[in-house]
Amino acid sequence: MSKQLTLVNTEQEDNAVIKRYDCDFVVETAGDGIWGCEAGRKINVTGITVIEETFDDYKYTLVNVEHNTTWEIYTDTGFESAISEALGFKVSFTEQGMQEDEYASMEA
Repeated sequence: MSKQLTLVNTEQEDNAVIKRYDCDFVVETAGDGIWGCEAGRKINVTGITVIEETFDDYKYTLVNVEHNTTWEIYTDTGFESAISEALGFKVSFTEQGMQEDEYASMEA
């Protein structure tokens, strides 16, 4: 299935550019995350927000992903790869404490 994103909003706030995307695609987990998410779990991704902050010459990119499952997908490489593919750049999960049910905190 194609991982098409539809840009719905772009905002400028101080030193950050915030882009919100609607999407509707399914990700299949690899099952290699550290919290026991099984291989083959199908996850519906419904929205992605990309926040690019610039500090002097350093750019930090935070990626918030809306989905329909629990936080136990944390560190699953199948999920990371699918979101990276959809965005066109490599992302990985942020720290475990930032994950929530139906929300993945990631960064580039």
